[in-house]
Amino acid sequence: MAPPPEEPAAPATPPVAPGLAARAELEAGLLRRLRGTRATVPVVPRPQGVARFPASPAQEWAWTRTRARPRPAPVVLAGMRLRGPLDTTALEQALNAVLARHEILRTVLREAEDGRLTQVVSPALRLRIPVTDGTLADFDALTRAEVDQLPGLAHGPLVRARLLRLDAEDHIVIVVLHHMVADARATEILLADLAPAYLAARAGRPAALPPPPLQYADYAVWQRDRTSDAHRSRRTGYWTRRLAGALPPELPSDRPHPDLPAELGDTVALPLPGGLPAALRACVREHGTTVFVGALTAFQVLLARYTGSRDISVPAPVTFRDRRELEDMIGDFSHPMVCRTDLSGSPTFASLLPQVRDVFAQDLQHADLPPHLLTPRLAGPDELSDLLDGLEFGAERAADAQELGGGLSATPMPPRWPYALRPLSVRLSHRPDGGDLVLTYRRRDFSPGRARDLGRDYLSVLAACLDSPGAEVFGPRAPGLRVPPSSG
Repeated sequence: MAPPPEEPAAPATPPVAPGLAARAELEAGLLRRLRGTRATVPVVPRPQGVARFPASPAQEWAWTRTRARPRPAPVVLAGMRLRGPLDTTALEQALNAVLARHEILRTVLREAEDGRLTQVVSPALRLRIPVTDGTLADFDALTRAEVDQLPGLAHGPLVRARLLRLDAEDHIVIVVLHHMVADARATEILLADLAPAYLAARAGRPAALPPPPLQYADYAVWQRDRTSDAHRSRRTGYWTRRLAGALPPELPSDRPHPDLPAELGDTVALPLPGGLPAALRACVREHGTTVFVGALTAFQVLLARYTGSRDISVPAPVTFRDRRELEDMIGDFSHPMVCRTDLSGSPTFASLLPQVRDVFAQDLQHADLPPHLLTPRLAGPDELSDLLDGLEFGAERAADAQELGGGLSATPMPPRWPYALRPLSVRLSHRPDGGDLVLTYRRRDFSPGRARDLGRDYLSVLAACLDSPGAEVFGPRAPGLRVPPSSG
């Protein structure tokens, strides 16, 4: 198979984060250092049978979005290519063992009589994994069909899986999770649990998956208890000052099909040039920051060149697994955070990196409330929505291949996104020997050629920053752009 008085000094940043799990660990580490607390999340008593718990703030944030636009559902997709002798019955048993371990995968969300969103957890759930014979050409259509067939929040289940059989020893498993029960890190946890459960099922043994110390419902109750009015007021004050006057970048769209529905999307994936991931890791390590910060900084430089503005704000997905007991929990711990950078003057990449690093650390300290808890108190909530809805940038290490035993190997094969929930999302998926730049775009706003050129421009700017970090990013040595800045 993305500041004022209550601001402490930015902490020393840990070394380069090596993946989604480590990205979450980085963010969690920053939060622990800045908050100076390690409060334990208590376990909530469970009734017999169906259990009901309040939704988490992150789920409520997603709910405010899905009520206005219920289809397509926001989802997390995972795909793995399985080569070798596959026991499909054992795979299905393994998936159901994972569902038994994680309550959130047996959860639906319903509106209670008082209007509040409620998690409703079933004591048991069994899923089938249908098998479809086909070719690689069927992968995209099958993925879209699974997304389209995901039931509504109130009915569930909010997880689906399907197997595409290419031949007797070549399969692709597709997993679809509603975003209100999972974030990107959750797919890694699910697949990590799936591997030992599959081996146990093949051997005819029960899955040796220990019960987790906490479930997502415990976190949801605890998180709601700590979002007091005073806490919200401090956070709102911070973001009011931080985002005053911020504007979304004017994206250089060519608007090829302005009459198409907004949700129709497509994806362009560009392979990373050889040596670029290693150069990026070496550069950010030298400057005491992370791959994410380095990649984000170069993206903000590109947007500054496109727009002519030196005040650039970009949303990035952040996760709040800020306690060790949350690190291996499936659930949605994410929401977007606006990363704003001042690129005025004659900055170099080397001078921007510590600036972006330190501001990101301080922003993260204040970003534990999702936007719907902040916008009613901000002077211009519509402006915050504009900032969050325009584009998004993320960077993480691609998942590694793994051996499942018995001659079966599993290689990540991310499904192609069939929809676009925003005009443009850019994600740097890297590994030590390469990776891809993945751009998901709205077909009404961008042609495939324009999206590809945007990606090539970014890779050119990033490479130039890494080659000469001491050079002015807007100076004469800056690389030329394929997309003209005046074409917004």
